[in-house]
Amino acid sequence: MTRESTDSARPPIRRWATLVAAGAVLAAAGAATQPFSWVATTLVLVPAAVVLILTIRPTPSRIPRTARLRRGTAVWSVLLVAVSAWEAYAFVRQPDWTRPSAAHPTLSTLLDPALEQWPLRFAGWLVWLGVGWWLVSR
Repeated sequence: MTRESTDSARPPIRRWATLVAAGAVLAAAGAATQPFSWVATTLVLVPAAVVLILTIRPTPSRIPRTARLRRGTAVWSVLLVAVSAWEAYAFVRQPDWTRPSAAHPTLSTLLDPALEQWPLRFAGWLVWLGVGWWLVSR
């Protein structure tokens, strides 16, 4: 194994530094926004759209389809659809879309008491971004 093959397997440090810096800036901006505002919603939708575009693009190699992969895809798809349906239903049923409703709580409404303080909100954004990146990069 040559040095070139091991270096090409690992992403460049500049790319990682840029991604980490962008994530920290996004987390700080998100933590500084008012919860349930349109600015906060936009800061969630833009990275989600970017990640969605990155995941839909064609991959150069085909992944072998196994029974384990099909089961995992089925389970995660059902969970994603169930959580998305609950979120959409709870959001649409709220009397005012800019304020949380105790009668129809979304996941954000349920997590809001734990993330009231700025350092915890910043950490929450970092965790959200990190988990999202981990899911996409696997």
